[in-house]
Amino acid sequence: MSEGHHTLELIWKGLNILAFLGIVYHFGKKPISEAFNRYFHGLTEKLIGSEKEFSEAQEELERAKESLQDAKRRYEEQLKISQHTAQTIKEEEQKRAQEVASRIKEKTKEVIEIELKKAKEELLHYGAEKAYSLAVESLKEKFKDEKTQTAYIEKSLKNLEAKR
Repeated sequence: MSEGHHTLELIWKGLNILAFLGIVYHFGKKPISEAFNRYFHGLTEKLIGSEKEFSEAQEELERAKESLQDAKRRYEEQLKISQHTAQTIKEEEQKRAQEVASRIKEKTKEVIEIELKKAKEELLHYGAEKAYSLAVESLKEKFKDEKTQTAYIEKSLKNLEAKR
């Protein structure tokens, strides 16, 4: 009987466990099911929220990429415009500098010609004065001689008689 008793005891324990599980199932089915459903719905909502955030982040990334491309394009355009403007300004300034240099050269030539003319006139005037003073000195030297004075007087008298 010990073996039969042991079997009977196992059967009662099994029935007790089944009864306990039945009671737990009967009373706990709804709250456990609701808890699992809430947990499942929470996970699902979190997953959907994460997917939504992920898609929003991807859209934001795409907008950022487009914005970056637009900024690069505008940068390139501005760079080209700036280079063109700088080149234009440089060419204009070079033209102005050449015009100013040309005017300066012309004025310089005019001033040089005027100064050269003045220098020639002064040189001519100086040469004439020098020649005159040398001639006067030379005549004074020659007229110190009495023969020269006499010859001059005689020549002058002949010229006067010839003019009469």
